[in-house]
Amino acid sequence: MKTSEDRLDVLKARYLKQIDAKQSEISAIRQKLALLDELKAEADSLSLFPAAPVADAVKADALNGHPLPALGLTDAIMQTVSWFGTKPFTPPDMRKHLLTIGFKPSGKNFDVSVSTTLKRLADQKRILKDTLDGKTVYMAKP
Repeated sequence: MKTSEDRLDVLKARYLKQIDAKQSEISAIRQKLALLDELKAEADSLSLFPAAPVADAVKADALNGHPLPALGLTDAIMQTVSWFGTKPFTPPDMRKHLLTIGFKPSGKNFDVSVSTTLKRLADQKRILKDTLDGKTVYMAKP
């Protein structure tokens, strides 16, 4: 028959085992967080867009002094296409740039709205559409 001391030892061993398991989980989560930080740093270094201090200058230059909230999505995209020039950009590039320069989306599905607007503008021959590395890219007409 087990004594109360034996039962306490069994209980203590069980808790120590649980602690070890949780510490392993914490370690794995910390590694994932470190990887996310590394990926974010890499993504930031590859950014096509200026840092925040330059964003105000870009906003003033790209939008010719028009307040951004006053522009609709199509007008904001057309103004921003000129900023990209003949440099190819993807719909996510456009979305990120619009948000960077202060455009306030009005709908729920901003990503889809940007993609749809770019496709429509390309169909109307107001901008160029091409494929680069298997991705659809857009650019201003020369």
